[in-house]
Amino acid sequence: YALPGVAIVVKGSSTGTITDSNGNFSFPSIPENTTLRFSFVGMKTQEVKIENQSSVNVILEEEAIGIEEVVAIGYGVVKKKDITGAVSTLKAEDFNVGLNTSPTDMIQGRVAGVNMVTKGGEPGAGVSVRIRGANSIRSGQDPLYVVDGVPLDITDVQPSGASTTGVGSAAAKNPLNFLNPDDIESIDILKDASATAIYGSRGANGVVIVTTKKGKEGKSTVSYSGSTGISSLPGKYSVLNASEYNAARASLGLPSADKGSDTDWQSEIFRTAATQTHNLSLSGGTKGSSYRASLGYLDQEGIVKKTGMEKYTGRLNMSTKALNDRLTLDFGLTAARTKDQRAPLGESGGVEGDLLLSALKLNPTYPVYNTDGTYFQLSDQVRNPVAMINLTNDNTQTDRVLANLTATLNLTKGLNYKVNLSTDQTKATRKVTQDAQLSYMTDKGTATISNVELGSSMIENYLTYDFNLNTDNRFNLLAGQSYHKFRIYNYGMSETGFASGAVDNLNDLALGKSTAAVVSSDITVNELQSFFGRANYNLKEKYLLTVNFRADGSTKFGKNNKYGYFPSTALAWRMNDEEFIKQLDLFSNLKMRLGWGITGNQEITSKISQATLGSVTGAVLNGGNTLTPGYTLTRTPDPDLKWEKTTQYNWGLDFGFFKGRLSGTVDLFYKNTTAVKILVATKMPSQTETFWTNKDQKNIN
Repeated sequence: YALPGVAIVVKGSSTGTITDSNGNFSFPSIPENTTLRFSFVGMKTQEVKIENQSSVNVILEEEAIGIEEVVAIGYGVVKKKDITGAVSTLKAEDFNVGLNTSPTDMIQGRVAGVNMVTKGGEPGAGVSVRIRGANSIRSGQDPLYVVDGVPLDITDVQPSGASTTGVGSAAAKNPLNFLNPDDIESIDILKDASATAIYGSRGANGVVIVTTKKGKEGKSTVSYSGSTGISSLPGKYSVLNASEYNAARASLGLPSADKGSDTDWQSEIFRTAATQTHNLSLSGGTKGSSYRASLGYLDQEGIVKKTGMEKYTGRLNMSTKALNDRLTLDFGLTAARTKDQRAPLGESGGVEGDLLLSALKLNPTYPVYNTDGTYFQLSDQVRNPVAMINLTNDNTQTDRVLANLTATLNLTKGLNYKVNLSTDQTKATRKVTQDAQLSYMTDKGTATISNVELGSSMIENYLTYDFNLNTDNRFNLLAGQSYHKFRIYNYGMSETGFASGAVDNLNDLALGKSTAAVVSSDITVNELQSFFGRANYNLKEKYLLTVNFRADGSTKFGKNNKYGYFPSTALAWRMNDEEFIKQLDLFSNLKMRLGWGITGNQEITSKISQATLGSVTGAVLNGGNTLTPGYTLTRTPDPDLKWEKTTQYNWGLDFGFFKGRLSGTVDLFYKNTTAVKILVATKMPSQTETFWTNKDQKNIN
């Protein structure tokens, strides 16, 4: 098909032109025996020798988009040699090998300036990702994830569990669990503000762009991959066995606490766990159309007994062209069901302890079971970890669907209009039962059902314009608008008073003996409206300039500061294309970068800029006055609450030797975060003790 915007240069001169919308080009006159050089982003550069011809037909071949060619930068791609910001790219050959259960496993430890720490050892556990350190105190610290052009809402969709004294809250889950690592083509990480400012209010913590695999023209191919693995505890904590414990108590003059057993509590709760994955894909295409469909299955056992994750995923990518190849339609769909089975583990708690703490501190002379087969439990504070595992059922099912449709229309030579529509829908249900046999269940057994429905929808419209003033001056312009709506609905119920028996508490909630079930619900709706633009300028393929600007308006902030403004700029000098550098015959790549920008952070608790009311019951005050039932202010509003802003400066040097066999990057940066949101004490007299406001801090790295 015709390819507009192809750059054609007479080799060895500055004479050149560009193909029109029909792929045609012409020269007033060129010397005989001339060689023409044809180049286009994503295509292999081709040279054609012209002898006595008056016309020529050239077919350009697609070039694989590899780490050395094209990088995703947000709302577009750019040749790696033309990047002006701090961006790292990983492709399949760069990912961590082995059993990867989520995209974060694939890149952990592979990118400088990116710290990843798993929040727990359970399957599917959350991961703390910090790109160039922390930026805030009370706001979100995680980067923005973008999957095939769709920015994700990274709100933790894990429903709350049943309340167990001393165990504490459960850890968050990985927000990318719904993706199958086998479907991922590449991951680009935007680090500095000159790269992330195009995402404005959501770019302060960096941006992770995930690109999934697409089909290619050719015969249909079927691929299968599978793996198995085992996990085990690398080493147990060194604790006293029964004889050592008795001896230690005797040496301290403590009375005997020997119950006659020698129990290794760590061995009782840990196991060797198995994991298996299976991936099946079908891909192919014809001229102008392509497709790829895949199915994935993961079954991962946890090393703590009765824990694990089972995941089913499906992915479909389709692309087709119409209107004489002027219109391109791209469709992507991901559907996933994740089943999590959890144990009584917590990130915080009291002296009673969760499952692990109980196993470590428990007397080794205590038996697991009494002589009648029931669990040995000394008290509500001295807990049997085996009983905690076996008498608690904690299961979560999360269904997620992410779909996006992108239409790109070529309006005229170099000018394209793109519309991106997406929806992201999640439903998570957590069901927890605790048996009345557990010593700490003072209200007998419990049953809890918690639900979270999270939905977001987005529409983006933007124009891109590529044009050359001449062979030395190339421009790429972007201007667009985005609207994103988020909805979070939490609801659930709990019941207590179940007697221990063969019937699962969830199967007959009427068996509970409490006077009334406890029900709850809450809904939050947020909106984000944005306007953005970018200009890229390339002078003589040596000097590069990028300017970004974005304006974001969010319903999360005070009525006086709904909008934030986030500019950035960056310069790059491709030094290895200078003649005096070429003469050294030393560098295969040498580029210096300078960047500056401001980004924002809107990952705060919703509604904190607004007042909230609470009910007041009637009461008799000192002096005999009666307090009338009604409502009172429980949160002081702040209409001036505004964006956190992070200003960042960056200097970078990219280098390569020995024809690219040895390469590297050096980056120095400075970050300063201002208007940090923090909860402070109010001045008396006031109806509330605290309120949210903005304070300044410095964060230098």
